Amino acid sequence: MSLLALVAGTLGVSQAVATTVVSIVLTGSTLISIILGITAILSGGVDAILEIGWSAFVATVKKNSG
Repeated sequence: MSLLALVAGTLGVSQAVATTVVSIVLTGSTLISIILGITAILSGGVDAILEIGWSAFVATVKKNSG
């Protein structure tokens, strides 16, 4: 399973939103990036992150990116 498919499936969001989230997680997240990420997540998928926790989600994305 590709990383984007994993993120999209976990969050229940589109591939475009998943791309934004993965980019934010992997680039170290500036304030603007975090705001854009929160906006993307709020469009769908917030329940999944609340269920597993942000730290666990970030760890999963980073683990599956390499």
